[in-house]
Amino acid sequence: MERVITFIFATPAKAMQFGLKRLAIFKVLGALFGVMMLVALAHSSEMESHLRADKNGGPIADRLAIRELIESYNAAVIENDAEAWGANWSEDGLWNLGEGQEIVGREAIVKHWQEAMEVFSFVGMFAQPKFISIDRDSAYAHWHTNELAKKSNDEMMRFIGLYKDVYRREANGWKILERRYEILLLEKPVYKSNDTKEWR
Repeated sequence: MERVITFIFATPAKAMQFGLKRLAIFKVLGALFGVMMLVALAHSSEMESHLRADKNGGPIADRLAIRELIESYNAAVIENDAEAWGANWSEDGLWNLGEGQEIVGREAIVKHWQEAMEVFSFVGMFAQPKFISIDRDSAYAHWHTNELAKKSNDEMMRFIGLYKDVYRREANGWKILERRYEILLLEKPVYKSNDTKEWR
């Protein structure tokens, strides 16, 4: 009889202990699940941010300002105006022309550009945006460019390229922080024996 009474009273106590253990396990599992969800959400936000950076987005006024910045850049190329061209850059800007050519700092960038322009008697530059994306005081854009250049010896060249840009909002407006250039197509004349020119 004593064993029966002990069993009757011991069983609820053991059941309670078992229930508490299960509750503790569920709490741990719940906490782990919560952490996993937070990590997944953070990763998802990063992915969404990356996707947004490849599409038009942000205030229209800022996107228009970026377009005007690049229009100013292109006009300065056509007019061969180094001062106006350099004014579009941040002081600590970076210009990557591919094949290991990377110039840092507005002063060095303008100097390199002036030296490059000495080869040409005229350069026409036009650009079409693939996208412009604004993220507060930073912006990103890709531009397809079409450049027609006439060298000092009257040889004509055409460059179809892609600029991948980063911009920064400064006290006096948006400026180019980074430009990374890639040539997609290069056309230049080839000379035959009769000295006639054809586009290649």
